Amino acid sequence: MNGLHALTIILLIYAIGDFVATKTKAIISMLFVAAVIFAICFWNGLPSTLFEDSTLMAFSSVTIGMMLVHMGTTIKLADFVQEYKTVIIVLCSTLAICGGVYFIGRIFIDEYYALASAPVLGGAVVAFLVMTEAMNNIGATDAAAFASLILIIQGIVGFPIASICCKREALRLKSEIAAGRVKLEKKEEKKEEKPKWRIIPPIPDKYNGDNLLLAKLAVVACLAQWLSNLTNGNVNNLVICLLLGVFFREIGFLDEAPLTKANGFTFVIGAALVNVFTSLATSTPQMILSMIRPLIIVIIIGVISFALVSILVGKIFKQSWYICIAMASTALFGFPGTFIVSNEVANASADNDEEREILLQNIMPKMIISGMVSVSIVSVVVAGVMAGWV
Repeated sequence: MNGLHALTIILLIYAIGDFVATKTKAIISMLFVAAVIFAICFWNGLPSTLFEDSTLMAFSSVTIGMMLVHMGTTIKLADFVQEYKTVIIVLCSTLAICGGVYFIGRIFIDEYYALASAPVLGGAVVAFLVMTEAMNNIGATDAAAFASLILIIQGIVGFPIASICCKREALRLKSEIAAGRVKLEKKEEKKEEKPKWRIIPPIPDKYNGDNLLLAKLAVVACLAQWLSNLTNGNVNNLVICLLLGVFFREIGFLDEAPLTKANGFTFVIGAALVNVFTSLATSTPQMILSMIRPLIIVIIIGVISFALVSILVGKIFKQSWYICIAMASTALFGFPGTFIVSNEVANASADNDEEREILLQNIMPKMIISGMVSVSIVSVVVAGVMAGWV
């Protein structure tokens, strides 16, 4: 297929997915809508070489490291210290998802299915990329396809759980507000945030253009690749990219969210998402139907695992079980779902503007940090470890 035609088809399907996700307020994810459309199109004659012809797969293979470095720059250590209780609860609950799905799940389903899906259910696209690469390297393409299915479906499960639990937490907080035990915290004027351990002086804006932002990202991604090669690949390159992103942002070498500043994030993430749908090009309706039973098993084990562990750990920190389950469920959908749920719950539950602000102050930071811990950090590290078990 003509490369431009292939790219146009992919972008049009993405656009339809975004429209439906926006219309349903992210309850139905863009990934789910796009996957359904791609599957139907492939089953009705769309060339299976669509993704290769678009050249997005080749582009993704050389930019995925830069995307992980970019993600690392958005992680602010100060926020994690301030919300340390949230970090510990979500760390434990995400590990519970991954461990429960693999160690319990493999009793009921194929071991490779359990291994491929465990970090994906506990995270998202990056964990998926790590695990599918490992599965494809050994020829377990059906397990890679199953991981795609998990990634596509998990948000549909996680979003309602988070919404229901956040609403219950909002009702609990309203009773605390009425009793005078929870009040509005006055916000101090925040100065422009600067890296705490900056040792590299900032580059003047007029010189710090898009090309330099991208070049610095590429340099750090190359360094991560070199460090991974020193370990003979035992430490996954993408995990190192994420950690180096945090480090080089803190010392001032990298800006925060450089891909976004350079207007490149949308295209890079769009290319990366192609990997989610590649297995659909060779799938059949029968193959998808055969995966429904293991899919249900994985989802049930994952939800029970994170619910139990988050409640138990939450009790140690005297957190309500509603917010604990909501925070743990962010592993299934991440940002911007965490932001959307917090806002919608506050808007629907508050009786006035002050009450809405109090609800947001008590719910949103926990949900945002939770999504970052589970999706951007824990699941990526776990995927790097589990990929070595293949």
